[in-house]
This record gives sequence, structure tokens and C-alpha cells, in this order.
Amino acid sequence: MSQHENDALQVQGGRVVLGEWSGDLEELIAKNVALRQMLREGCADEARALLKAQAVEEQAALVAIDENPEEVLSLTGMDAQGRPGYLPAVVDKLPSEIIAELVASGEYKLARFNTALLQTMSAESFARAVEDTLDPIYYHGNRTKVSWEWLEAVAALDDHNKRAALLFKVDQSLLEEAFLDKVDSIDMHAQVGIEKPVSAFRLLSESGQAVMLPPINDPEVAEVIHALHQAAPELLAKVLRAAWERADRGAS
Repeated sequence: MSQHENDALQVQGGRVVLGEWSGDLEELIAKNVALRQMLREGCADEARALLKAQAVEEQAALVAIDENPEEVLSLTGMDAQGRPGYLPAVVDKLPSEIIAELVASGEYKLARFNTALLQTMSAESFARAVEDTLDPIYYHGNRTKVSWEWLEAVAALDDHNKRAALLFKVDQSLLEEAFLDKVDSIDMHAQVGIEKPVSAFRLLSESGQAVMLPPINDPEVAEVIHALHQAAPELLAKVLRAAWERADRGAS
């Protein structure tokens, strides 16, 4: 699937286009310069007022072109007490590359992922970002790595309902790709249970009701899988089963 046309920020002549919105490039740059100057001078209230005076699409464009997108984005939902926040309507207009950059920016000392942003965005925007970041990647090993990182980010969310909402919106085949090099960590041949042991693969079958998971010998993989299973057990069972079958066919 090609990148969503309405998602990309484009410069066409002297105009900037984002979705159905377009604006004068020089004016947008001038506003960005003014915002940056206000922030450097510690005038967050003035910067917030300038930003919020613009249309939602233009706010998203200003976020996208700034040297520090997260700082500008945090102004969009800032309250009267100066507490930063993200305006959902602006988040959902951001280009996918900016969403990906902000979700895993590497700038957070206490957390690897910006879960506040994930919590704010719609499931549709999340699915779009996942699709668009995977679309230009052809080598399956790299696709698996990128899709797994998205799942790690979802697993970091505390909100089980939000985890489920995000997962269910993504194409299942993309979720499967995340596990193609992880299925070796899952013991599908183990016998699970004491009184009436069953094969681990059966736990993930359609008759297994997805209430349990097979043994997982990699602690980091197990942590992510268990977090996702808590949110969407039946979906995860289906994805793991399909990934295992795809990986097995590829190895044969």
C-alpha cells in the first residue's frame, strides 16, 4: 500500500500542502521562527496562543517543520496552568514519519517510548503510521524489526483498552511480521497443564479460546507478548499461530 497522500507534508511551489489544507510557505516559516523565538525566551503562553490561533492542519504543519516537533506539539494541548499536552486533532493530522519519530524519539530518560502520544492518537492514525513506515521496507528482516518496535511501544501502554484498540486497527499480516523472528522463542511443542496436558500449539488454536500462552524462553519477548495478550488475547493467539505457520513454511 502506498503512503497515504493526505498524510504527507508537501511543498508545491511557494505553498505547503497537508491533506486538504495548504498555506503560504514563507508565512509558515515566519510563524515557525516566531514560535521558536518565543520558546527560546521562555514565553510559552505567547507561543501557545500563536499556535492555537492557527487551523488544526496548520498547527500540524508547524509541528512537522520545527527543529523540536515534540516541544511544539506539547503546546497544542497546553492548559491555562502551563501543563503541556497533545491535542488529539493535531496528532491525527501529523505525517506518519513525524508520529514514528515522536513515538520512539530516544529522548526520554525514564521510558523508551512516548506512551502519552500513543494514548492520545486515534487507532486510525496509529495504523496509518505503522503501514507508512513499513511500506518502503522490502527486506523481511528489517520489516520484522520495525513492526516489532511498534508492538513494543503498544505493550508499554498501561491502558489495556487502548492497547486493544490500536492492535485491532492494524492489518493482521503486519502484526504477524513482527513475530516472524520471535517464534523460535515460543515452545509450540510443549505440553501445558497438569491434569490434562495439551500441546502449546493447541492453546493458540481456534478451539483453545486463547486463555493461556505457550512457554516463552526469551524474557523480553515474553514481556511484550504477555502485555499484548492481556489486551487482545484472541487476536494475539491468531497472530502468533499465523506467524508460526509463516515462519515454518519459510524454513521448509
